[in-house]
Amino acid sequence: MPIELVRVDHRLVHGQVTMGWSRAVGADVLLVISDRVAASPFDTSLMEMAVPPGVRLVVWSVDHARQAAADGTWPDGKILVLVANPIDLERLVAAGLTLNEVNIGGVRSDGARHKLTKEVHATDDELVAWKTLADHGIRLSVQWLPAQKRKLLNDEITKR
Repeated sequence: MPIELVRVDHRLVHGQVTMGWSRAVGADVLLVISDRVAASPFDTSLMEMAVPPGVRLVVWSVDHARQAAADGTWPDGKILVLVANPIDLERLVAAGLTLNEVNIGGVRSDGARHKLTKEVHATDDELVAWKTLADHGIRLSVQWLPAQKRKLLNDEITKR
């Protein structure tokens, strides 16, 4: 499978991703999976401006990505998958995407009541999605930049 890294970050494409993570994993494709961005040529255009030379941006809806997860049809290249929240990621895993580990940046949604770490806040539904991902045996690693130490989110989730 050409997926080098899966990252959950509500900002999707930004400097830490384009300069840090895409370089660290050698990604030449940023695959943004977001219904909001897929429906907005303006948002897609803004993200394209942030993508470094030699890296291609692909934007899919969650349903398109679910189909790809089910039948294994991904873009050519070394892919860094970006989703904004754990709910969308859990939908991909339910459709057949197999993961051992997920990289987590900042995740903050409107109505988030659960502070899991300084960087990760969750709504009730997102907390359920995080738990489901952890129950699949996926290592949930909070790490803003490649050189920083990883913080395991799984332990915090099991306490709730």
